[in-house]
Amino acid sequence: MHSVRPILKAAPARWRGIGAVLVVMALAGCSSQPAATVTPSPSESPSPSPSPILFSAPQYRALWVDAFHDGIKSPTQVEKLVADAHRANINALIVQVRPRGDAYFNIADEPRATDIQGPPDFDPLAYVIRLAHAATPRIEVHAWLNTFFVGYTSAVYKMHHDWFNRDVNGTKSSYLDPGVPEVQAYTHQIFMDVARNYDVDGLHMDFVRYFGVEWGYSPKAIAQFQLDMKVKTIPAPEDESFKSWRRAQVTNFVRDLHADLKRLKPNVKLSGALICFGSGPASSSSADWAGTAAYGTVFQDWRTWLIKGYVDFGVPMNYDSDWSSLEQYWFGQWLAFEKDSGFANRILTGVGAFLNYPEDTLAQIRRALAPSPQGNHVLGVAIYSYGSTSVYGNADYYNSSDLASGLPRQPYYGSISHRDTPAVRGRSFNNSFMTQLARPDLYWDPARGWVATRAVFTRPAEVPALPTP
Repeated sequence: MHSVRPILKAAPARWRGIGAVLVVMALAGCSSQPAATVTPSPSESPSPSPSPILFSAPQYRALWVDAFHDGIKSPTQVEKLVADAHRANINALIVQVRPRGDAYFNIADEPRATDIQGPPDFDPLAYVIRLAHAATPRIEVHAWLNTFFVGYTSAVYKMHHDWFNRDVNGTKSSYLDPGVPEVQAYTHQIFMDVARNYDVDGLHMDFVRYFGVEWGYSPKAIAQFQLDMKVKTIPAPEDESFKSWRRAQVTNFVRDLHADLKRLKPNVKLSGALICFGSGPASSSSADWAGTAAYGTVFQDWRTWLIKGYVDFGVPMNYDSDWSSLEQYWFGQWLAFEKDSGFANRILTGVGAFLNYPEDTLAQIRRALAPSPQGNHVLGVAIYSYGSTSVYGNADYYNSSDLASGLPRQPYYGSISHRDTPAVRGRSFNNSFMTQLARPDLYWDPARGWVATRAVFTRPAEVPALPTP
C-alpha cells in the first residue's frame, strides 16, 4: 500500500514566478542610436513563487452530497460546496443528481428537478464539475444516481406501472423491478447518457438492489423468471432458485453497465453504495458472505462484483453509531471484512457522520484508514453526508424529540435552551465539520461543555490510482 510519508510536489507551472530582465528595443525610425538595455532596479525584484503543496500519501477522501439538502441546487451552493471541500482537504465529491427519477443536470431524458435555483440554463452537474476540476488540488466529481428507486411521483412511475416492484401480496413499491428487461435497458441508458454528456470522473450507483426478500413479484418479472427457469409456478420468496435469479438480475445490470462504460470512457470509474446491514461476515469466506443481508435479503452480491471487477471501487455503507457498543462491534466486523478479503485497494469505507457526534466520526475515519493487523489498507473513506455531518446537523434528530431522546447526549431537547433555532444551529455544525476534518477545533456541547476534535485530513492528498483488474 502507499507510504504514509508526506510527498512534496511542485506547484503547477502556471504558478511559478517568471522573474525576467526586460529588454526594450529602440524604435528604428530616424534614430541611429543602438538599442538600450534596461536593467531592473533593486525594487523591481521578481515575483516570488508560491510554496509547493505538501501532500499526504494518495488517499480517497470522498464526501456524499445528497439532493435532499443544500449542495448543488444553485450556483451559490455549488461555489460554497467546492470551497468547503477544498478547506476540508476533500478530493472527491459524490453528488446526487438523480434522487427520484429526476435530474440535477440539463442534458437528460428525465424531468429537471423542481428545486433547482438560478437561471433557466443553470446546470448543477456541469457547474460543480467545472469548479471542482479547476480547484487546486483538483477535486473529482462522481455523479450519484439512485438506480432502481425512483419514487411514486416520478415521470417513469406514472408512465410505466408495469415496471414497478411488487411484494408477494401484490403491493406496489417505489422501486423499479430489476427483473423486468425494460427496466434494465432504461436504467442502463440513464447512466450511460450521464457519462456520454458530462466530464464526470465516475458514476455512483445507489439503491442497486431489491427492497427485500419479499419483493420481485411484478407480473413481468415473474413471467421472465418462469421463462428463464422453464417453470410455470409462482415461486415463494425463500425459493433458492428465485433468490439466485433475483441476485443475478442485479449483478448482470452492474456487469453490463461497467462493460459499456469502459468501452465508451475507459477512465470513468463505476462505484456503488453497498449494503452493510447489521453484523458483518465472520470471515472472508463465501459461506460467511452468504449469511449477510446484502447477499441473502436485498440480493446485492457486491463481494462478487469486486472480485470479478464489475465495479472499479465499492463504498460499503458502514453506518454505525459509535456511541452504541453493539454498533461499534458491527463497524469493526465490516472493517475487518473490507480490509482482509483481498479487495481492500478498491474499497472506500463509508462512514455515517449523520449518526454520530463529530469527534466520533473523526475516530471512525481514523479506524477505517488504519491498517488491519495483517497490514491491509482500504483505498480511502467516504463521508455521509455534506448536509448532515453529525447528530447536531441531522434534521431527523433536531425535528424529532422522540428520535433525539435515544441519543446519549441531548443536543436540542430537555432542559437545553439556545437562542438559535435547531436548523440554524445544525447548519453551523455542518459548516464547522469541514474545519474539523482538516485542523484541530473545538465545539460546544450542552452536556459536556467544550469538546476538542482531532483532525484527520491535515494535508491535501491526491486520489490514488486504481489497481488494474
